[in-house]
Amino acid sequence: MAEFTRKILNNELCLGAKLKAARELKQLDLKTVAKRLDIRLDYLIAIESSRFDHLPAGLYGKNYIKKYASLLKFPKSEVRKWLNSNLEVVNESSDPFSQKIVRRQEFVVFPKLIKNIILILVFIACLFYLSYYFKKIIFPPELVIYQPDKNLKVTGSSIVIQGLTEPEAELSINGEAILNTSHGHFNTTVNLKKGVNNIVISAKKKYSQEATVLRQVLVE
Repeated sequence: MAEFTRKILNNELCLGAKLKAARELKQLDLKTVAKRLDIRLDYLIAIESSRFDHLPAGLYGKNYIKKYASLLKFPKSEVRKWLNSNLEVVNESSDPFSQKIVRRQEFVVFPKLIKNIILILVFIACLFYLSYYFKKIIFPPELVIYQPDKNLKVTGSSIVIQGLTEPEAELSINGEAILNTSHGHFNTTVNLKKGVNNIVISAKKKYSQEATVLRQVLVE
């Protein structure tokens, strides 16, 4: 990787050695500096060893040098002068594959986006579930009458009522409570009188509205 092209250095002490001397004078451990600046340890080692071709391309590498020098209270003017006179940045536009380093804070944006999407989906699922549960509570229970048919004519004095409702529903026929099975089926006999008989079958859960079915049976 050759993001920096080294120029001929002056005989004076190079920047990397000066930074290393400044760090040792402040008795700072290189690993501690790496954590504090959020810069990889091998990059700091490369800076102190003047192996600038091991740094990332373009401004990334120069910024690492500036951040390190700033932590050590190294004169900014000297750093800028040294960079301008000793390093030449490779034109990144000529190398579309030059490496760019993504900061940790930028890298976590995508996982954070996924996390937010998951939270939104969970929230929507909870809303659907609550809506379904609320509907199941307040809406009338299912009530299906197998027999008798509508507008039935009979000659007998009684008739069998058969049907299906929800197991937890309370069932009544003409106001009289009727037991249903654990599966919601019911079967009972109702006495009839001459003429038109109105048979009202009702089903209701604890907090729900009432479901009602009317059957008229004519006894001849």
